[in-house]
Amino acid sequence: MSEQVDTYKPGQEPSDSLLVRWLPTRHRTRERALVLKLDLLLLSWAFVAGLTKDMDQSATTQAYVSGMKEALHLDGNQLVEFTTYFSIGYALCIIPSQLIQTKIRSSLFLPICEIIWGALTLATYASKNAKTIYALRFFLGMFESTSWPGLVALIFNWYKPAELGKRVAIFGVSGVAGSMFLGILQAALYKNLNGAAGLAGWQWLFIVSGLITMFWGALGLLIVPDSPSNTRALWLTPDERKLAYDRIAAKNIAPAKLVSKSYLWTRIKATARSPLSWLFTTAYLQFAWSQRANSYFLLYLKGLTRADGSKLYSTYKVNLLPLGGYALSIVFNIGLNAISDRFRWRLQISVLAATIQLVACSVLSAWPSSTPAIMTFYYITFTTAAWGYALIAWLAEILKREPESRALLIGVVVTLTYVGHATIPLRAWRVADSPRYPIGFPLATAFAAGGILNLFAIWWWVRRHPELEEHGFGGEAEEIGYEGDRKAAEADEEFGHDSKVRA
Repeated sequence: MSEQVDTYKPGQEPSDSLLVRWLPTRHRTRERALVLKLDLLLLSWAFVAGLTKDMDQSATTQAYVSGMKEALHLDGNQLVEFTTYFSIGYALCIIPSQLIQTKIRSSLFLPICEIIWGALTLATYASKNAKTIYALRFFLGMFESTSWPGLVALIFNWYKPAELGKRVAIFGVSGVAGSMFLGILQAALYKNLNGAAGLAGWQWLFIVSGLITMFWGALGLLIVPDSPSNTRALWLTPDERKLAYDRIAAKNIAPAKLVSKSYLWTRIKATARSPLSWLFTTAYLQFAWSQRANSYFLLYLKGLTRADGSKLYSTYKVNLLPLGGYALSIVFNIGLNAISDRFRWRLQISVLAATIQLVACSVLSAWPSSTPAIMTFYYITFTTAAWGYALIAWLAEILKREPESRALLIGVVVTLTYVGHATIPLRAWRVADSPRYPIGFPLATAFAAGGILNLFAIWWWVRRHPELEEHGFGGEAEEIGYEGDRKAAEADEEFGHDSKVRA
């Protein structure tokens, strides 16, 4: 899809901002200064928030292989059940959290939820048995469910299509960076703090992770900017707020607003009726469930032994070896999505990454006798997540007139992803089947193949219905513009949501 040529390009006037003085003169524009400010504050905060989310989410697995199993007398199935309880809490609350953000400002809702889940992570260090961890993981899932889909929807509101794929990927790999950072952190804590203050290294992991998360959530109260239609972020000047609105309006993108219940219900019905919603949902789910293929790499490494039965890798090395995979994931995801932005190759990049996943999972399904070969293809699976982020950017382009539908669909697919994460591993990725997973790897292969078919189905549908990009699902009131949206937001603060000028 080629990008529409603008007759008016907001923000192309020269800027004397310190942010752009290092750029060539022709690039020193007000818009470039605004985008750099968004990257430095909004995108950076979202990235670290995603990092802390995955760090806290993965801490139990990292702690399990670093001494918690022995200290609490746990078995392998309880590790799977920890994930299940987390996933249940997460899945139950994703869609409600997305709908809540049509009534409550994201600038309050998202940071407060992060502070709460940080406190739950910290409290896990004192757990004495599996039942306590079950409860903490369930509530951790509830509050973490607000973060990833909420921040993706937020990023949709501030960036143009040609900027979106790379930035969604940067935010997306925050989870990989979180796992990467967690491995470094746990290795350092295990080496330097194991036994300090009478606490094991795995307990220090929960304490440090929780404190980092709580601090970052508190910082978010100052940074998260809501939407260009109703932002009150102190770090944006009045002129920058108007420019932020105008530049996405010039691309025919409708920013999110706080809306009435009746209007929200019309968008929910329109979303549910569209075949595009179902095609996107099935495509994303197959991506997400196929990515499960490298989730148990740590257990594979922990189980490797020499001929005499001794462990091939120490606990310290088990925590460090996956870092290569995480580094590959970051480089490939951002690099491929930068290409998808540059050439608008959403379909091409998605199909390429899905094909690589298909090949790698096929080899792991056959389970070659060579340990280096197995590790090579395990590492290759880390390069394929660009598939999902290109797909999300594609959705944002197609539904640029439907902010509520964008947020709702992201909530739906993440909810169903975690329903799968709560159920599929119980049979496909059982610890008892480690390391060969005779059901898991073939299933991941099938998901990759099905995902490729789904991607072409989306391409076919959008070509047949070009009006989606221009008008959305239909039935939307005429846009009232920046001043109207600003005044409506002010009235909403004082009198309630019925003051909105919406259908």
